[in-house]
Amino acid sequence: MKIFILRHGMTAESDADERRVLSELGVKEVEDVVNLRRDDLQSVARIYSSPLLRVRQTLEIAAKLIGFEDSIIESKDLKTGSRLNEIVDFVGQLDFDAGDVLVSSHQSCTSILVLWLIGEDILIPNGSLLAIDIDKPAQGAGTLLWQESRDGCEIKRATSFVDQF
Repeated sequence: MKIFILRHGMTAESDADERRVLSELGVKEVEDVVNLRRDDLQSVARIYSSPLLRVRQTLEIAAKLIGFEDSIIESKDLKTGSRLNEIVDFVGQLDFDAGDVLVSSHQSCTSILVLWLIGEDILIPNGSLLAIDIDKPAQGAGTLLWQESRDGCEIKRATSFVDQF
């Protein structure tokens, strides 16, 4: 199956993290990257979201653009600050025979997910999308197929700790 990982778009300022919404730029980032890979995303059978509003907005935009009509599934394991064990639990709950999935969350969560799946530290900017091919829920079992953002499709590998910030 393929796991598509879409990091939420840029957000507007807010007095509380749980109320942060996508900015106009964030909406445009998501629209652009989903439209660039719309054909690839047609295979998505399930969509999983972090509980936060900006991620839900990101996935609602993506779902509309790809014609996805089922419910978006909220996962407590995809929240800001999720730990490795929560990410592994999330992957373990996926039905690998039920088709491709689209997942969206936050920087820390998406980075941990990608690192666990493919064994490589990839920079995941706001509004970017990655595709990973994986046959079983095991550490390092996935292969990164591509990464897309408004700025191009070059894979953004981390070379040092400060790359993440």
